[in-house]
Amino acid sequence: MRRKTMVVVAALAAAFAAATSAEAPAPPAPPASVPDITTTNPAILCVDCDHQFDIPIHNKILNGLVSNPYIGELRKALYTQDTYHQFQSKAHFDNCDFEGATTYISELFDETGRYVEVATKAKAAGNTPALKKAVLSAFFSLGQALHATQDFYAHTNYVELQAPKVKKVTDIELVFPWRAEGRARIKELQGAGMISGFVFWGVPQKCPSGSISHANLAKDSANTKSGKAIVTSLNLSQYRIAVYLAREASLELLTDAFKRWPLLKEVNGESVAIEVLVDRRGLDKP
Repeated sequence: MRRKTMVVVAALAAAFAAATSAEAPAPPAPPASVPDITTTNPAILCVDCDHQFDIPIHNKILNGLVSNPYIGELRKALYTQDTYHQFQSKAHFDNCDFEGATTYISELFDETGRYVEVATKAKAAGNTPALKKAVLSAFFSLGQALHATQDFYAHTNYVELQAPKVKKVTDIELVFPWRAEGRARIKELQGAGMISGFVFWGVPQKCPSGSISHANLAKDSANTKSGKAIVTSLNLSQYRIAVYLAREASLELLTDAFKRWPLLKEVNGESVAIEVLVDRRGLDKP
């Protein structure tokens, strides 16, 4: 029922955006399919661990996660956000809808907690199918929160504001939108000139008139205008900086989730494979 509802919401948003935009029709929604994990070079994260993976171990863990249903659900959420919620600014930190985005992430964490409650009761009752179903839903909600969190670094000018101030990329402050202090920090940054890209087909639209477009500000790939720009003091592209920040924030989000709900780590294990910076919504469009 939830998936059908999301499709209906996306269709209504598309109709609204097309009707209110005089520029061009919204791009078609990307496919809902999720690519094979072995072809996408995902990040392998060890949640709440103190060791790094060498290449052989990385590959071994990846092979073990290929058939993991919970990782599959996490990745599905990362990809299908661009399908089911293509037109919702809050799902992508688009259109300067910072309050909507941080509220949305908080709501997804609350939703995760409700699914874990169901799973906990199912475990106590020895109902394995119900346990698995609830944990799958919890991982899907976490994946949605991950997508939005990563988009904070890719769809705003945070990298542009912070990277020139530091000597090392590891010195850039990490902002965690699911925490109260992260939400407060985002409000401060807005006062200091932080914006996100204007998406003409997205709603709501809260950026000042004439703001930079999503296509020109997004750092979801190494080929976008902003992504390929080099921060000379760091000798890194803004895309590489955004990837680093999004990856570290993703690990922190999962660490918080596994500590808050140990059942998730118990069922899934400590290893997670995810893509970083997924946006399939037509970056060739203004």
